[in-house]
Amino acid sequence: PRTASAALRRMRPSSSSMGLAAGSSAANGPGKAAVPPPARQQRSQWPSTGTFILASVGSAIGFGNIWRFPMMLYTRGGGAFMLPYLIALFLAAIPMVVLEFALGQRLQRGHVAMIAHIAPRWVGIGWASVIGTFLLAQFYSVLLAYVLVYLAGSGLSPQPWAAPASLYNASSTGGDTVFTSSYTLGGINATSAGLSAGAAEAAAHRARMRESSRMARLFWEASVLHMSASIDETGGVVGTLALAYFVVLSVVCLGVVNGAKSIGILNKVLMPMPFVVLLAFFARAVTLPGASHGIGLLFVPDVARLADPSIWVAAVSQLFFGVSAGLGTLTTYASYTPPGSPVVGAAILVALANSAFSIFAGVTVFGFLGFLSHATDVPVPQIVASGPALAFQIFPIAFGLMPLPHLWAFLFFLMLLNLGISSAVSMTSPLILSLCEARGWRTSRLAPVLHLLAYVTGLIYVTRAGNYWLELSDHFVPMFLTIIIGLAQCVLVARGYGARRLLSELHPDDQHLARWWAFSWRLLLPILLSILLVCQIVAEAATPFGGYPPWALTVGWLLSCGPLLLVPFFYCRTRRPGTPR
Repeated sequence: PRTASAALRRMRPSSSSMGLAAGSSAANGPGKAAVPPPARQQRSQWPSTGTFILASVGSAIGFGNIWRFPMMLYTRGGGAFMLPYLIALFLAAIPMVVLEFALGQRLQRGHVAMIAHIAPRWVGIGWASVIGTFLLAQFYSVLLAYVLVYLAGSGLSPQPWAAPASLYNASSTGGDTVFTSSYTLGGINATSAGLSAGAAEAAAHRARMRESSRMARLFWEASVLHMSASIDETGGVVGTLALAYFVVLSVVCLGVVNGAKSIGILNKVLMPMPFVVLLAFFARAVTLPGASHGIGLLFVPDVARLADPSIWVAAVSQLFFGVSAGLGTLTTYASYTPPGSPVVGAAILVALANSAFSIFAGVTVFGFLGFLSHATDVPVPQIVASGPALAFQIFPIAFGLMPLPHLWAFLFFLMLLNLGISSAVSMTSPLILSLCEARGWRTSRLAPVLHLLAYVTGLIYVTRAGNYWLELSDHFVPMFLTIIIGLAQCVLVARGYGARRLLSELHPDDQHLARWWAFSWRLLLPILLSILLVCQIVAEAATPFGGYPPWALTVGWLLSCGPLLLVPFFYCRTRRPGTPR
């Protein structure tokens, strides 16, 4: 992502970047006259295929893999979500990533200019995509503000989310020592987890774990969020969150403008961190008593729930959100590959890496959930609330189950911040690139203005009701916008550029599964996404999301569908005699 940011900075926009392909949309398949490659402006390129793949994987693997994917599993029945997720990975996500990589590599343009090249009158789809992505980055950065607050608290002793250490002093029952850890969040150290010496000790253990869960929840709701009773009670702006939000967006802005210079070396050092840190938590989670029960919930689907269309829609939207499909990021990154480079293998690798990391995180979280269920005698679905609370309450408890809890807390939240910044940079880049191509503006001047605008308009997320707004936005924007944009892209390629034509213009190594990709883009994806979209809209009308009041749901729909109003606007604006459809 940093290299892409540098490429944004060095680009020089072309005066013809928004309306080059008047004749390109006429070719719809084999048998048509070959169209010469589009004229390309001077663009920076990835130094190697490996750099391109790492950048794309960095965009895909982010905070959402550790926060959003386990949350979707937790709220949708574990295995009842996992099975649709795996099916949708191969039927929807991989074909969509291949499509976006192919378009970006072939047309060598930013996302909006690419749509304008295919079908000028439908350029509003491109603008809706990049603006929707910017809206995602706006509330996504609030999550990073939460991370920053936790990162600041990780070095304190005792840590602010920990129960009092006096609860965990050495004691004895019937001659046996009961949890002698002098300071651990759960009252358990790395060697004594789960041991008991009779019913009295087991009861004391459950009490300690419940107190640990209560303290983690209390810190999250009262000290971080200052949460109000409902979305109707906005309250004031939470000062610490507002400051952290400003710091996060400032770093993201620097990542867009001067990413390669400012944090490129640091990113290389921290790149292996997510895998190392999560592996350590995974190793601890699977050895805890009760972990097998939690992990088992991931792989035993409730067959009855598979008939719920909302689960399938959630699976597709999570995949699209995870791999950044329909957001303009993948086409932007692929546009910096040298012309004629193979991209299908990279697309498959990115999609699989994203899902593998998500499942890895899910297993880790559910291992700790199973342990907490075992330790507190509380069913897994009732341990924590849904939303970001899952990550911000479970992992602080997990720190107390590790040796050197302060170190692991610091490394964990630093890892989340690094992952999140990388993803946030990739989310804001498409809009900035598209505006630079369309208007000839400089990235160094445009990026600060847009990020300041995002901060001012996003302050609603750092009020006392901010968590409700974040939950509302996270439901509506990824759920609908990514699917609608993905559907529109498939239709435009099938009818505007030609699926077979696009495949025929790629590297020979990318044409081994050409028939499958063409079938997916022309029939499978449009039919699948259309059915899921209609079913979800009907379900939303029948059962409003989260019990929110009608006015709040209206705002959620506007956040999701508001950018799509640009489609008819640009369609009418660009309608001229002789203009291709």
